[in-house]
Amino acid sequence: MRLSWFLTAVATAGLILVGTNPMAVADEGSTVADAKQEQQIHAQFQKAPDLKNTRIEVNVDDGIAVLQGTVDSEREKKEAQQLAHVDGILGVNNRLEVRGAGK
Repeated sequence: MRLSWFLTAVATAGLILVGTNPMAVADEGSTVADAKQEQQIHAQFQKAPDLKNTRIEVNVDDGIAVLQGTVDSEREKKEAQQLAHVDGILGVNNRLEVRGAGK
């Protein structure tokens, strides 16, 4: 009798563990939000005449936008950073390099 109860409890616990992990659902939600924010940032860059034709790579992870690539001036670098602050972005890691700077 005790063994049967124990096996039932273990089997029930196993079903609970196999079910949807709340962290996995949260990760999927944040991945969708990150992708949406990346699209919004790219759209902002397309609206800005100076940044429209630049190739800036944007990656968002948990509300932090990372900008990589090259721009023509320090002003464009600052503009890109400002435009990357769309809704939900907590911070911007601006790794953009200015063409010809430091050479």
